[in-house]
Amino acid sequence: MAPLRDAPAVAGHTGGISTRMSERRTARAVSTDGSSDGDARTALWLMAPALVLYAVFTLLPIAATFWLSFNSSAGFNTSASFVGFDNYAKAAHDPIVWKSLVHTFLWLAYHVVMAGGLGLLLALAVSRLRITQVFFRTAFFLPHLVSLAVVGVIWANIYDPFFGLLNTALTRVGLDAFTQGWLSDPALVLFSVNVASSWQGFGLYMLLFIAGLQNIDRSLYDAAEVDGANAFQKLIYVTLPGLREVTTFVVSLAMINGLKGFATVFVMTNGGPFYQSELITTYIYRLAFQSQDHGLAAVLCILLSLLAITITIVFNRWRARLSQ
Repeated sequence: MAPLRDAPAVAGHTGGISTRMSERRTARAVSTDGSSDGDARTALWLMAPALVLYAVFTLLPIAATFWLSFNSSAGFNTSASFVGFDNYAKAAHDPIVWKSLVHTFLWLAYHVVMAGGLGLLLALAVSRLRITQVFFRTAFFLPHLVSLAVVGVIWANIYDPFFGLLNTALTRVGLDAFTQGWLSDPALVLFSVNVASSWQGFGLYMLLFIAGLQNIDRSLYDAAEVDGANAFQKLIYVTLPGLREVTTFVVSLAMINGLKGFATVFVMTNGGPFYQSELITTYIYRLAFQSQDHGLAAVLCILLSLLAITITIVFNRWRARLSQ
């Protein structure tokens, strides 16, 4: 019967423990709330230098560009006068703006198809190698380490109509009829310059596709072989679906790089001949630094930004739909 007499004491002791535990939880919650406020203030102080730099070098130029689009300025040392939407109307009636916009979309499509497609094909080929895979991965990636300006100089010499490597090689193998003025023909110039830009970029996309191939479960290929699938069927039903996430990333990266096309065009053709290789980026440079029309250049900067935002939103929605 002793345990029965000690039961109230045990119950009282247990109640005391629970009371002290609840008090500790309350004190811990109070201290946590206080420390969270302190952590937030500390985080803001730590982020302050980066926020200041972001505001000075990103937000302020964006605001200045937006303000400049409503003003007329003939140079860096001249005063700007408010003209309202005149610059926007001028851009809407400028035929070169529309031509450069069409060329930008074509440039974007060329880069995605040629650089991205070549990266995928080489990834499929190189990933099957065993001994020489590292060599070919390195060799194909090396052009990506070369700046676009240098790439433009190299390919301008390759395309030289008289002494260039391309026409000389065609002549040596008896294909003289296919020799062209690759950078002087209005129908070929944009494609020719984009080949040089895609040559510089395909190596990065190749490595991304190789990384994606290595993440595909090998048992899926074994199951396909058991079902009697041939190499083409394994490519269609196993490899390409397994590369879906990598493909969407490569396409988005290629579109971003395509919108930034400037250096190769500027070095190789400067937008010529007859504006047939003019892009939005090269026309912005021409307006801002050659014609000194900063207001119209600012309008085109806003147009390019809206174009990039629109493409990003549409692509993200398409990627989200594919992932469902």
